[in-house]
Amino acid sequence: MADADYQSNLRLLRGFLDEFRSVLRQKTSCHVPRLALNYYRASLSVLCQYPNKSLASKAWYRRINWFILTNVMFAFWTMAFALPESKNVIEMGDDMVWLVGMGLVWTKIFYIHLRCNDLDEIIWDFDYYNRVLRPHNEDEEILKWQRLCYLAESGLFINCFCLLNFFSVAIFLQPLMAGEEKLPFHSLLPFHWHRLDLHPKMFWFMYFWLSATSHHNLMSILMVDVAGITSFLQSALNLKLLCIEIKKLGDLRAINDSRFHEEFCRVVRYHQHIIRWVDATHFAAIICLLYSDRLVGRANAAFNGAFIAQMIASFAMISIATFETMVAASVDPKMALKFALLMVVAFVQLSTWCVAGTMVYTQSLEVAQAAFEMKDWHTKAPSIQKDLGFVIMRAQKPLFYSAKPFLPFTLGTYMVVSVPLSTSFISPYSVTICQVLKNCYRLLALLRESM
Repeated sequence: MADADYQSNLRLLRGFLDEFRSVLRQKTSCHVPRLALNYYRASLSVLCQYPNKSLASKAWYRRINWFILTNVMFAFWTMAFALPESKNVIEMGDDMVWLVGMGLVWTKIFYIHLRCNDLDEIIWDFDYYNRVLRPHNEDEEILKWQRLCYLAESGLFINCFCLLNFFSVAIFLQPLMAGEEKLPFHSLLPFHWHRLDLHPKMFWFMYFWLSATSHHNLMSILMVDVAGITSFLQSALNLKLLCIEIKKLGDLRAINDSRFHEEFCRVVRYHQHIIRWVDATHFAAIICLLYSDRLVGRANAAFNGAFIAQMIASFAMISIATFETMVAASVDPKMALKFALLMVVAFVQLSTWCVAGTMVYTQSLEVAQAAFEMKDWHTKAPSIQKDLGFVIMRAQKPLFYSAKPFLPFTLGTYMVVSVPLSTSFISPYSVTICQVLKNCYRLLALLRESM
């Protein structure tokens, strides 16, 4: 589907719900129609945010893509120029939160603009198990895990899509329902177009322009985020399938050592493919596994810019929202509730990334346990036992997705960010400058250890 045109992507999205329902009706195991990543790629293509080799060959698609990027940057600067006009700390915090969000949107969609061809290759590589290792697989346990992962990814996408549409409607209806003569975002436009009393027609035009831009941005960042989170889940799934394949090797008792070694090397190449996404053969694969330093290889590299932007934006939004909630609590309860909601949204977004990253981390360590628990491994030839030892040694080095030089996406990182901030939110008057500096020092120390 990497070479699909615009109409093909539209047809794929139209059939998404039918395919999802067909998998959902199967109560146990079944073949999934395709990886869920294909839907997200098709959605980005329909939103004109995915200029890969196929779509970028069309001049009209390139022009629309660059117009969207320019439009988002223009909206960002109109909000940035309005920041000095904030009347107090609360309004400035509100402006800064939306400014951080708009900057995150532009960074992620621009990074996808640069790396969409790499993402095509990653989606192709994630299908390695069905395409190369077991093209005609009928194993019930394997199919059960593939179905479960497909439903989890698709269910996450459907729920987030509905919530973001509701959030988008709330953003551009809030000034209208409150009877305020303001744009959805605090923006400073040329010729005072942001003022209803001076330019009523241009005001309403800019109002709907900002609303449409906001909605398109939310849909775009949703697709980018679910594509990144799904890459985590697919890595965890492939590691789980690897554990099952290793355990199944112990059931191959009726074959000789030569045949066993051949099957063993196929599984080892699968492990290496998960880590580095390159080919290797036989014993060389095991050596590469032992000395490989590229963790989850190309997928981690392709999303690295988006990961960095996500980590910076999450920390900034949580910090600003927490601080502003405490400031506005006694002055403007309505704004305090708004900031508390934004803080919860930021926490949920970061926790989703970290939970998915932890699944990769823990499942990669299970590979060593699966190899150790292989049945009758001690009856095999000494060379096979040595190769198995290499696999166990390599699997003890966990895989994780990280936004270098920041901490990896794990629950440990989530606790580092959330616990100090949530503690200060619950007990605002007990937070002193020394405690804040202590928390900052703790973050810097952990950052230094991770580098």
